[in-house]
Amino acid sequence: MSLPSLGLDAFFACSQTSSFSLAAEQLHITQSALSQRVAKLEAELGTSLFIRDPSGLKLTPAGQELLRYCLAKNSLEKESLARINGGESQELSGVVRIGGFSSIMRSIVLPSLSKLLNENSNVKLTFVTKEIDELPQLLRTGEIDYMIHYNTFHKDEIETLNLGEEENVLVEKKNYKGPNIFLDHDERDEATARYLKMTKNNKRYERRYLDDVYGLIDGVQLGIGRAVIPTHLIENKKGRKIINPKETLKFPVI
Repeated sequence: MSLPSLGLDAFFACSQTSSFSLAAEQLHITQSALSQRVAKLEAELGTSLFIRDPSGLKLTPAGQELLRYCLAKNSLEKESLARINGGESQELSGVVRIGGFSSIMRSIVLPSLSKLLNENSNVKLTFVTKEIDELPQLLRTGEIDYMIHYNTFHKDEIETLNLGEEENVLVEKKNYKGPNIFLDHDERDEATARYLKMTKNNKRYERRYLDDVYGLIDGVQLGIGRAVIPTHLIENKKGRKIINPKETLKFPVI
């Protein structure tokens, strides 16, 4: 059985946009024509590929499997064309998409890849910085190839590698005299709560939300609150004080 290219193109566009109308616009066809292509593909495969949800299209397990096939096929095609067009070049080529959280991407991952990128101009890199709970969905839907996370995911199609640990400490501006306010990324950020639980600190506190780790660092510097921040981002930084340096909150980096 061979899969129709028009049907695969329609499916892939829908998977990337989560919308029939946006996918049709991307492919320059009518929404009706696109729906027919997807329906025909589903009929040939004997299974549903999408769940129609008010918030947008979501992939079924079969749809996720087909998306992995499409991504592998597209990647292989790009690499083959690059080798054909590049002749005998020994340079690496292809697309690498990495998703991770703000405290690790800019400070650790990018410098680690700089030598490889400088030596291989045909490697196309895409960085995606998101909150921890948003990353697994991007990996599942194929929007990223690699995910840097705190948690291990025990699934056959996901290979995990432990990269180390991220140590976090509680930081405030030197001579801070303000109220008991803590800075977090957003309401879902659990770093402050985990740190206070670890140190058995039960005092009441207020929170302010500054989006990412660099917002937290700026907020501490401006004296608008305390924050739990990775040690590698505040080394040799003046004007900041670490509260109880020996009390570190550790997260695995996977």
